[in-house]
Formats: sequence, structure tokens, C-alpha cells
Amino acid sequence: MTRPVHDLELPDGVQDQPRPIDTAVVGVGYFGSLHALCYSRLPGSRLRALVDPDPMTKSFADYLGVSWFSHLADLPSTVRAVSVATPVATHYALTKALLQRGLDVLLEKPIAETAAQAAKLQIMAEAKSCVLQIGHIERFNPAFAAGPALLCRVHTIQTVRTTHRKPRAGALDVVIDLMIHDLDLVLHGVASPVVGFHASGSSHHLTPIDEAQVELTFANGCRASLRAHWGSAARKEDRCMTAELHDNETWTIDFRRRITYRNFPTGLSHSHDTHNPSLPHSAPGIQQDALSLQLTAFLDASRSRTVPRVTSGQGHAALYLAQQIRQRILDDA
Repeated sequence: MTRPVHDLELPDGVQDQPRPIDTAVVGVGYFGSLHALCYSRLPGSRLRALVDPDPMTKSFADYLGVSWFSHLADLPSTVRAVSVATPVATHYALTKALLQRGLDVLLEKPIAETAAQAAKLQIMAEAKSCVLQIGHIERFNPAFAAGPALLCRVHTIQTVRTTHRKPRAGALDVVIDLMIHDLDLVLHGVASPVVGFHASGSSHHLTPIDEAQVELTFANGCRASLRAHWGSAARKEDRCMTAELHDNETWTIDFRRRITYRNFPTGLSHSHDTHNPSLPHSAPGIQQDALSLQLTAFLDASRSRTVPRVTSGQGHAALYLAQQIRQRILDDA
């Protein structure tokens, strides 16, 4: 879980951000409130409004000293960049309305309910020349800084993502809501098409799928084993990825502790290490929160009119694969 925004330092260089952008947040639940807090303190942002149909959220807008609206149509005309942190069933309609107004959008994952909706949003964003960044926040976890350099060289990947917490209200299942984090990471890092997969899963009466395992095979020969599990039956909190390179070098990316480290075989001392100098020997936990880094990257893309760090096409690809896995598990149940 991301540390509270107000407890964290701003990303390096963020104090020098030019030309603040007027921002807003649509959806003021748990994640939306974190977005709002973060926007309110980033020098590159001027938080102008919160939008949520629940009148109880007005008090939070008052606390932040910004306007509150119950309808998207009332959003101030000065706003240029918007976070959408609402239930996935509303992602398509809300984002479509914002893109039609020419606004840049950071859309929480998953990008939409269906891959078809995701494709339409991608086309619309391109047609309107809008920035549409998808909220796959683990891309901004400091532990993943070396991720792309590692994953492009691996032959085997293992990921585990488990939590004791019950799924949030409106969650579809553990594949779409939890495993999709790791699907996005491996698709981005391996950068090779998936040519096959085997999947299995089960329900513990929380959602249709509460525990899932999948084995992915990529065109470049890489294989990835992903496991996700939520609810009280999960034995521990875990968010980690192990990557084995072709020279049998093995690295672990620990997203929960925000560190990356090399695993040494038993009996091998560090003094005999011949690790690749292009990769970090050990990346210590960096006390920058992923949300601040994510929103800063979004505002940078909005300001400079450049491609966002997590594109709508990448969000579409992660959702498409997640839906294929989900359907395979349900068909085999």
C-alpha cells in the first residue's frame, strides 16, 4: 500500500516544475482522495475541483479549499488535467466525456470494463490529441526502476501478489483487479508477444475468482508464472517479482519494501560477485511514493504534450490479456 501522501517527500526536481496546471479529481473514494491530496501539494498542480455524486464528499473539498460538484458537466473550464478514480463500470463513459472536452486524463486501472471500450478510448484520445495515462502505479514504484533492464534479459519470471484485505466494493475478480498489475509489468518489461498461456483459479465466495495462477509463454522464449490471491485465506501480504537471467543470475523486485536485490547462490560470497555493471547491485528503498511520481509524470506529459509513461495502448493490452485469462479460468471451473 502506498504510504500516506502527506508523509512523503516530493520527487527530485519537482520543486522546479514550471507552469502549474489546473487539475481536478473525479471520484472521491479511497484512491480519489489520495489523488486529490497529492495534487493539492504538487507544485506542478493547482487543484481546482472534486467531482462526486455523494454529497458527503463535499466536506473533503472544503478541507482542501477547492470547489465541489456532483456532475461532471459543471467542471470548471480552466481545468486541463483530470484523474478519474471511480468504479470501473463508469470508466468508459466518464473518460469519453472528458476526452470530448479535450482534457488530459489519468485513468485508474483497469482502463475499462472491456477491451473494446479500451480500444475506443485509445482511438478517441489520439483523435483529440489528449494525454490518456493509465494508472498502473507499480510502474512508478522505486523498486521497479531497474525492472525494464532486467526483464528484457530474463528467461524466467515469477510474481506473487497476495493480500489479506477483502476486495473493494465493485471489484470484478482477482485477475482484473490485482493480477493485472503484474500482467502490465511483464508485458512492458519483456516487450515480446504472448504466444500461449495456461491458467487456473478458484473462488472463496468473495468474487468469481479469488485466487489465480497463470503461466505465460512469450515469443522470445521467456516464461512467466504469476500468482494472485486476496482475502483472509491469503497467508501473508506479498508483492514481489523474481527474475532469472540467461546467465543464471537471479534478481528479486520487492514492491512492498521498495527494494531490488540480487539473490546469491548458497555458499557464494559477495566478494566473488561478477554481476552485470549495467544493473544495480542493490537498490535501497527510496522514500518517494509511487503516487507522487505517477501524477508528476502525468502532469509532465500534459505540459509537454508528450507520450505518457503508461499509455492507453498498454492499458488496453493488460486488460485484454487479463480478460483472456479470466475467461479461461471461468470456462474451466
